[in-house]
Amino acid sequence: MRLVAMEKKEHFSYKAICPGCGEETLAVEELYDEIPGLGKAVLVSMYCPKCGVSAYHEIPLENRGIRRVEFRVSGGKDLSARVIRSPTGKILIPELGLELSPGSRPVGFVTNVEGVLQRFLEVAEQLAGIEEGPKREEAEMAVKRIRSAMGGILPFTIIIEDDLGNSAIIPPE
Repeated sequence: MRLVAMEKKEHFSYKAICPGCGEETLAVEELYDEIPGLGKAVLVSMYCPKCGVSAYHEIPLENRGIRRVEFRVSGGKDLSARVIRSPTGKILIPELGLELSPGSRPVGFVTNVEGVLQRFLEVAEQLAGIEEGPKREEAEMAVKRIRSAMGGILPFTIIIEDDLGNSAIIPPE
């Protein structure tokens, strides 16, 4: 393992055993940094040149206390508001009946409101393609509602609840 100073940031690079091929070829990079809206965090990227396994994680290192953030989206520029979801953040869009909760292997991400809707749309489209009967109709309705929201036709509220307080919504202004 080697430590590299980068403008008061800590950076570690090392090799590990790859979960894909079992060889010690997994290149791991860790960067400890201050991320706007997220606070102190470690960014971890992993890549195995032998089998192609890769992963990226943003791991918050602070507990800012329980936080609930709400942002009203009326279309247009509101869709470009930045969304920072830590691994402990839960995203809710009540008007669309959408919820993204941390699972057994939660991942944080940074995107915008439109990107959040795109994630939900992809899942709804997959369900509409494989389900049958009432579940298929429900998924097809979800696709229509999400597309209406993405097109600025259907206003909605995006809510993030985070037990560690490391998620945020940053308006486009």
